[in-house]
Amino acid sequence: MLIFLKLGGSLVTAKDQPYTARVDMIKQVASEILSALKDHKELKLLIGHGSGSFGHYAAKDSGTRYGVTTDLQWRSFQQVWYAARSLNNIIVDELNRAGLPVISFQPSASITANNQKIKEWNITPILQSINHGMIPIIHGDVIFDQQLGGVILSTEDLFISLVDTLRPGMILIAGKEEGVYSDYPHNKEIIPLITLDNSHAFSESIHTSGTIDVTGGMQEKVKLMLAVIQKYPDVQIQIFCGERPGNILHSIAGKMIGTRIAIS
Repeated sequence: MLIFLKLGGSLVTAKDQPYTARVDMIKQVASEILSALKDHKELKLLIGHGSGSFGHYAAKDSGTRYGVTTDLQWRSFQQVWYAARSLNNIIVDELNRAGLPVISFQPSASITANNQKIKEWNITPILQSINHGMIPIIHGDVIFDQQLGGVILSTEDLFISLVDTLRPGMILIAGKEEGVYSDYPHNKEIIPLITLDNSHAFSESIHTSGTIDVTGGMQEKVKLMLAVIQKYPDVQIQIFCGERPGNILHSIAGKMIGTRIAIS
């Protein structure tokens, strides 16, 4: 079975401290992934990570999420690319150092979009890396867009595009929060299950983000994952706390943690 694992920006960076990676946490994550794959050799993994205090800070004042036209915005576009790449280098280095066979595929180098939708993406190298026992890594990135000039696509946007071809059995979204809260900002009540039927009841209570997040925060994550479930009801999706020791290891092994998103 193939698993998509998202390492959220809140997990791998200090989101309230610009350009600050949580290196110790990345090392913990790497160790748990390694243990999980040793225990379950039949599993295959694709990792995506957010940009956290790297890309989001670089993009916060430029509007590059929704289009690029001015010289100033194009300069910001380049800076967002550089920030995302810088964090990707840190994560790849730590996962490789832990013994994981990771290989990074930079979305800005292989994707073109039209009006914020992926138009072309040669995913053959990603497929081949999985088939040869490697772990491909992708991340939220700037993308050249035929209609809007340039845009930013989140890791979840990329996952949505890959689901049709790669058909993962599970999508795991690991962040700093325990799951999806129904009482933000008090954060006492976790929603254990979000379905197509009950999602409307929670739509106003699910927050965007407590820190800078140009790609929409939790609301957007839930919306995109509901779209996956509507098309592929058998995919197991959960949003959970990745910093709690053991959670990533156990979630890869199939344990339900945090909030589950399902057809019913």
